Amino acid sequence: MALKRALEIVVALVIIASAFAFGGVQPVAYSLMEIILLLVLLLVLFRRARNGSTGLHVPLWPLLFGFWVVLEMIPLPASWVIRLSPARALDPNLAASHWASLSINPHDTALMLMKFVAYVAAFVLAAYFFDFRKRRNILLSALIALGIFEAAYGTVQYLTGWQKIFTFTKQYYTFEGTGTYINHNHFAGLLELVLPFLVASIFYRFQLLSEKRAVGGRSQHVPGARDSSGLQALFYLFLAVILVVGVICSKSRGGIVGTVFSVVLVAVLAQLKTGQRTWLAGLVLFLVCVGAYGMWIGLGPVFSRFEEIGQTGYAESEGRLSTWRDDLRLIHDYPVAGTGFGTFGLGFRHYQTEGVNFFFDHAHNDFLELASDTGLVGAALLFLPIFGILARMIASFLNDPRRYRRAVTLGCIGSVAALLVHSVTDFNLQIPANALVFAVVLGIGYKAAVIERRLERQAASAVNASRPVAAKAR
Repeated sequence: MALKRALEIVVALVIIASAFAFGGVQPVAYSLMEIILLLVLLLVLFRRARNGSTGLHVPLWPLLFGFWVVLEMIPLPASWVIRLSPARALDPNLAASHWASLSINPHDTALMLMKFVAYVAAFVLAAYFFDFRKRRNILLSALIALGIFEAAYGTVQYLTGWQKIFTFTKQYYTFEGTGTYINHNHFAGLLELVLPFLVASIFYRFQLLSEKRAVGGRSQHVPGARDSSGLQALFYLFLAVILVVGVICSKSRGGIVGTVFSVVLVAVLAQLKTGQRTWLAGLVLFLVCVGAYGMWIGLGPVFSRFEEIGQTGYAESEGRLSTWRDDLRLIHDYPVAGTGFGTFGLGFRHYQTEGVNFFFDHAHNDFLELASDTGLVGAALLFLPIFGILARMIASFLNDPRRYRRAVTLGCIGSVAALLVHSVTDFNLQIPANALVFAVVLGIGYKAAVIERRLERQAASAVNASRPVAAKAR
């Protein structure tokens, strides 16, 4: 257990370090992330094999997606490549060769595949480390602590004008809070991943208070625990307000929309589960606190960001709409296999109609970018299972009898939903630190909604199967 705890601390430190290193976008940062996560996974596999344990719970879909990306890098007959990607027939290099890869740049595809393998390792490790029998978990505590620090840091940047990331002086987004990130949208992306867990913590304490009221306000555990739960709920409410204010200070429209969507989703699901008006009153109190604090720091710049959307010609001048339109043309020409995982910048140059003097390394839409990189097949292999896990988490939350586990599941639901909504207008999944946190959250949710529920059903079936045998023996 000591080794398991130590390895969990290592993974938590990797998450924090990636966020502190400008979101892990530098090659040194994400390379170290990949190496450490893979070493931790190998140590876990070695330890389990040595103890005679079975393998880790790894779903099939990451393996299928990884196989699809490997297929993009393997040399294939040129005629096959042209059949799968008709636009490659115009490539003069392909005409002179009998063999070619589906990826237009196998080197970039290999680099992205290594990142994906690291994210899968984080997913598997999160599911392995997280223990729902405990009320304190290292990974979850690290995520909340990281979110609070980043939100406070970004708020200070916004309110004081001190636009530094440790010793580095910011050159871009100097009127927004960005925390330790360069881009305010990615800073908001991290906060929206963490915030639902604070709301879920409030929900957990609310459940405790409701159950204690049902038995006359007497705790079954520790005298005075009812008051303690109420104070803890207020404390988490205060922390949640700090995170929401951080999102507001980022002035990220996608981040604000994703945050609002996740908070509303979490509130609605919690209301369906509890059916109590007190929970809605708590949500109103939360919104009042956020609104009051927001008005104190000044919401004018934030409102002006949203007002820009209604201006004439904004959609074209802003750039996202034209980028998405051009990317759809790319997907039309490379519908099956795409141009290769991680090759968006190179493939998009031939379809770019706006801002031709600039290099677009991302599509500002994770769904479209993955479809253009790996084709409709690759996008389906990756995103459909993620939406499937989200649906299973929602179903598990609504019928889970275990109080703490359903609260953590609720946090995972809000976190995953927030980033998926934000991914429509940005590329948080291309930022290593945010993609790593997303993988960890998805792993925890997968453990709660799929692995543990499956084991419980198997145990129940085994008990039911043994009863007739016992009765016959009697």
